[in-house]
Amino acid sequence: MDNPKTYILTFVGAIFVLALVLLLTSSKRETRVVSATVISNTLTQSLDGQRRYLTIESENTGQQRVSVPNSVTCPKGSIATFSQTTDSLFEQPLTFLKCE
Repeated sequence: MDNPKTYILTFVGAIFVLALVLLLTSSKRETRVVSATVISNTLTQSLDGQRRYLTIESENTGQQRVSVPNSVTCPKGSIATFSQTTDSLFEQPLTFLKCE
């Protein structure tokens, strides 16, 4: 690999791959609303404070655990509403909106 042409071709190839990834991930930004049933509401204590998690189940996302603000008190069986952006190739986290 002492040939400068090899380095230049590798560099150009890397730039091309980066541009392709950026092109694929820069699709239009949409926000979808997800409603899910609360299975459990867990408050944990750690050295740096408290954290609250909701275990939810939805037809779209299945069963998962979501971090929510400490002030949220969604009882078991209630419906929680979340927003999720769909602007990349990877699944984005759910953001808590409200609990009914």
